[in-house]
Amino acid sequence: MLTILKNTYLESSRKFHRIILAILGLSVIFSYVFDLGADLKTMICYLVLIVGCGGFDLFYWFYSQKAEYYSGIYVYKVFIYLGCLIGFCFIGELPIPVLGMFILYGILMICESVLLNDVYDIMLTYRDYFFLTTMLALAVILPFRGMFDKAIAILLLVVGIFLFMVVHLLRQITIQSMIYMDRQYTNIFFKNLDVEEENSGLVEMQNRLEEVNETINYQRIQLNDALSDLKKRSAETHALIEITSHFTSTFDLSESLNFMIQKLVELKDANICCFFIDKDVCLNEEIIFEAYTDKNYGRERLKKETQQIFRDFKKNGSREPMVICDNYDQFFPYFERRGCCITALPAYEQDNLYGVMVIAGEKYDFFYGGYDFYKTTIGDFTTAMIKDRLYLTTEDMAKKDGLTKIYNRIYFNQVYPDMLKAAKESGGTISVLMLDIDHFKNVNDTYGHLAGDEAIRSVARSDWDIAKKYGGMAVRFGGEEFLLILQDTPLEKAREIASELHEKIRTTTIYFEDYEININTSLGVANYPTTVQDTELTLDRSDKAMYYGKTHGRGRIIVDGVDNVDA
Repeated sequence: MLTILKNTYLESSRKFHRIILAILGLSVIFSYVFDLGADLKTMICYLVLIVGCGGFDLFYWFYSQKAEYYSGIYVYKVFIYLGCLIGFCFIGELPIPVLGMFILYGILMICESVLLNDVYDIMLTYRDYFFLTTMLALAVILPFRGMFDKAIAILLLVVGIFLFMVVHLLRQITIQSMIYMDRQYTNIFFKNLDVEEENSGLVEMQNRLEEVNETINYQRIQLNDALSDLKKRSAETHALIEITSHFTSTFDLSESLNFMIQKLVELKDANICCFFIDKDVCLNEEIIFEAYTDKNYGRERLKKETQQIFRDFKKNGSREPMVICDNYDQFFPYFERRGCCITALPAYEQDNLYGVMVIAGEKYDFFYGGYDFYKTTIGDFTTAMIKDRLYLTTEDMAKKDGLTKIYNRIYFNQVYPDMLKAAKESGGTISVLMLDIDHFKNVNDTYGHLAGDEAIRSVARSDWDIAKKYGGMAVRFGGEEFLLILQDTPLEKAREIASELHEKIRTTTIYFEDYEININTSLGVANYPTTVQDTELTLDRSDKAMYYGKTHGRGRIIVDGVDNVDA
């Protein structure tokens, strides 16, 4: 018992002493740096003492691992430490709180030497008591020697006697306590030993039989679980390979989502599986929501509740799956009436939450085994999405104008011939609207070229909005010239759209610095086959119609062959 106590205390004491020495060192350096009463020589002396104590503890710890007896080695450190404290009183001064910590450390070591006599195996004599208590009294009193004058000797005697009595009392208490504890431990040990010997034979046999039965049963259960888990993991791995392979074959985000959802439903026999992606994640201007549910009703409700779950993840920043029935902050009627095996998993790209997947099954053990498979699936989809976005971004940059972000002339020249060909072969129509900013040079000259750029961007936004509304194509054709291509749009409808675009540009105020700028445009409309019978001339005729408007008053919409019959 004493050996165990010794080894345990030596290990903890070593760490504790290192902490105390570190604090003492920092306090000395702090006193010197902030000029609280310690000069450089005093600081160095105390730091050397601290390093020496640390080195002694390290040596003592290694020595204690090999030697059987320690007979008083530790008390040498106490004598040297107290001697240094006494000597340092004549070298320099430290602030009283710092010096007090050094004295308390000395008292700690004396108490260890006395109280833990049997742990350290130190054979302290009364001579040791006398010298230790005397040195401690000197270390306590000498820093304040100027305050006591001639009474220092008497005070030293009184403090020394008091400390000697305290140390002796502690020593006697420790010895008697250890003797009593050792006797009690010995009696209990031998009584227990007798009882254990009487029953050891029967207990050992019973334990062996139980261990054999438990081992057999446990191995059978493990084998069944391993086979079941192997089949499950094999199916999951095969599904992941199929999903990943499909991701690499397409750049259509919705198609990838539908394929992934289909595979998850087939593999897990899920009743609900849906994926929500926020807008502007992968060049998608609108929210993407794909879902499977075994019920044909409630898709919009499903989308609404999934979007709310996404907002909850966005708000709390959680990366952990959310069990719907454990969520008490929100109520999701569509999900919660389907049972409690419903879990939402967030989809992150690094630290950015971009979507959420919700999956549900009616089996009570639907999520047995955890969520790792679903997290891996989401991770694979995220990787594929990043690849798709990189490709689409690069493709988009090649197609679109850098200033306005609408389609550029190079891309228009690539796709326009196919549009004309399709219209000609199918007998459909195609309308071309060309517009030019009126007096654009005045905008640059009056407000500067940056204001001119903002005006171009404003017209491009209007062109893009109208194109998006009517399924057309917005193009920046030149410096301040723009196109709106409308397929399968008859002339009268194209004229209405042209009026809407013209009015939108005219009534849009451009705010630049402290200026409010309004602009107008001239717009020409040509339509195949109504105003133009040759598809190749449609663009040229819309340009001529626009030019006619600019030379006849500006700010006008000219329909080819109708409003410019004199051209």
